[in-house]
This record gives sequence, C-alpha cells and structure tokens, in this order.
Amino acid sequence: MKHRAVISCLLLASCATFHGPGSIDIVSLRSLFRVCESDLENAKRVIVEHDLVKNLWHLQRMDKGGSKYYLLEREGITAMIKAVTEGVYDDFILVSSNGTVVYTMTDNSLFARNLRSVSGALAACHAERGPGPFVVTVPPLHRDGSGPFLAVSSRVSGGSTMPGTFILLVDMEKVRKLVGERSCIIGQNGAYETACSGAEANTPYPDFDRIDLTGSSDGLAARRFTRSDGGSAEYRLFRYANLLWVFITE
Repeated sequence: MKHRAVISCLLLASCATFHGPGSIDIVSLRSLFRVCESDLENAKRVIVEHDLVKNLWHLQRMDKGGSKYYLLEREGITAMIKAVTEGVYDDFILVSSNGTVVYTMTDNSLFARNLRSVSGALAACHAERGPGPFVVTVPPLHRDGSGPFLAVSSRVSGGSTMPGTFILLVDMEKVRKLVGERSCIIGQNGAYETACSGAEANTPYPDFDRIDLTGSSDGLAARRFTRSDGGSAEYRLFRYANLLWVFITE
C-alpha cells in the first residue's frame, strides 16, 4: 500500500513534480512498474469473471460494429476496472482475440478498430501477448498532442472465457517526471522515447552506438560514455520485462 500511495501522488498530474537535474527517483520508477503489473492481474480477473471479451464482442456484432449497445455497458465496466486499479492511467484498452478493440475507457476513436490499423506499437501488445507483462512506448495516437504513452499489456485468458489482450496506458510525461528534468529516455532502438533537450520523440539519439548496453541495471548505477562532439555524458540502464531504457543526463 505504501508503494501505491507514493505512485499515485507522484504520477497524478495534480501533484507530480520534476526531480532535480540528474536525479532519478528509482524507488517510484520501479514501484510504477510493479503497480502496473499488479493492476494488470487485478483487471484481468474482473474481465475473466464477467466474461467481458465475449460479451463485448457479441454486442459489437449485434450492432454491426457500432457502439450503441457498448456505450450502455461502458460506464459500469470502467467502474469495475477502476475499483481494482490505481488512478494513474490515461486509458484502458481491451482487445478481442483477432485484435479488434472491444472496450476503451476514454478514446472512442479506437472502438471496433483492429490494432493493426491504429498503431504498430499497440499491435505489438496484442501480437506479443503472454501471461506476463509486455511493455512498449506508443507514439501519439492523435494530432491533439497527447502522448506518447507507456503501454503495459498482457494476455487475458482463463476458464471458458474468450481470450484477448488488456492494455494499460500511462502518459510518458508522467514517467519522465521520475527520471529528472535533464535526463532523456532513450529506447533500445536508439530513439528518444519523449521529446528532450530540443530533440523530438522517435528521432535517433546521435551517439547511441557509443553506449554499452551489456551491463547490469541494478541500482541504476551511473556510467559515462564519450560523445562524438567531445566531452562525455552520464547514463544509466533500466530493465523491466522486455523493456530496456537508457537514461542519459546531459
């Protein structure tokens, strides 16, 4: 409960603050992922107990892909999932076995669409679904400027229920507040995960090939690498499930 209270306070936009330059809140960062994993399991139990994938899939077929019947159920479903999860999420997405969205908490535009037509990153959540968490950064889904998002997902299955995938979305800006104002988050593909130091998200970090990714991430120990333009920069590795992030402090 202590970890949950810390995460709820730090990540909610009303009380989150930047940490000092070069300062990474390791405890809250790791707690965030532990809470996401726990919330995934809690939400999946609700989904299985109420057979939501099958019921929502049938409602979608009854309305020929429309949302008339679904909207009658949406508020109650959201209340059930929120009752067993923390209040730090920007959206919940429930997907049927064929990759079609059958429920979202907030984004109406995703309903009844196949994830392959929405986002490659979201499609990967479904394609890579398994019993444990799969983590990926999702670029902004709309032109309104919201996002990118941290997506934490897992397979929904059990008993005689129809299988699917459940996805939690957290705005990456909330995550960035935990790694410090001057630390950039670089993904394992060598691109900025969020806008940082004048660079846009999803653009390459120029000296990524100079960073050693083979070391341990225990304690987020600081290391240094030599930059191509001279001088050096400090970096730390962070691993969770399939995720590898590099935090670079300029």
